[in-house]
Amino acid sequence: MGWELFGWSFAVLRRNKRLMLFPLFSTAAALIALGLCLGGWQVSVPDVVRQVSPRNFLWLAPAWFLTNFLIVFFNCALAACAQAQFSGEQPTLRYGLRQAASRVAPILGWSLLSATVGLVLNAIERRASWAGKLALWLFGFAWEMATYLVLPVLIAERRGPIESIRRSAQLVRETWGDQLVAEIRFGWRGLVFFLPCLIVGVLGANGYPVLLPVAVAGFILAMAALSAARGVFEVALYRYAAGGELPAGWSPAMLPGIFPPRQLNG
Repeated sequence: MGWELFGWSFAVLRRNKRLMLFPLFSTAAALIALGLCLGGWQVSVPDVVRQVSPRNFLWLAPAWFLTNFLIVFFNCALAACAQAQFSGEQPTLRYGLRQAASRVAPILGWSLLSATVGLVLNAIERRASWAGKLALWLFGFAWEMATYLVLPVLIAERRGPIESIRRSAQLVRETWGDQLVAEIRFGWRGLVFFLPCLIVGVLGANGYPVLLPVAVAGFILAMAALSAARGVFEVALYRYAAGGELPAGWSPAMLPGIFPPRQLNG
């Protein structure tokens, strides 16, 4: 994905800035839920993760499942709004939340499945040899790629979680290069957004404490913008992979070497 597609994702956000609120909602809701579930623990979250065992699993599992559900729920709301916007509508926050709420059962099913896979992989990795860790990494990478488009499928095609995984994997077989490139490029290009926050934070920690709140606020906004832009791109990629639709603002010049040749629909 070149800079053009990266910029295109943010251009969509500029036309509907409310989409940036969904990552903020999900982060706030997940942190509140995590605090409520782990309120009795006198340790940090990283310590809790390291202490996973049958004895304390009953404490960790509800927090893990609930936070994962909240993040997926708001990401689905974002996907619903992006889907509607690409169809020429002007979706509101209420529209996205209503669409996600109408799919709460499949969202819950996918959340439980993905969280369980994550917990199982984490538990096995802590006991695996280096060869086992390599095998787990390869499996985790394959799982991430196969499920890359699950959320757009859940919303757009109204399938169940298992059917959505199969559909996502089917689309991945045709567009895996697009997704891999998108994730890598979104990652390092996103550093551009965080560098100013880092600089301001360093200044705040070295004699200018008034700048620390500015750095934190900037970091939160940068995370929200990058997360929302990635969600928008995933929906656009889904529409392209599923129907060959070329979203408004994309041009054939952006596609060679990134997207496989196919019949494009304007």
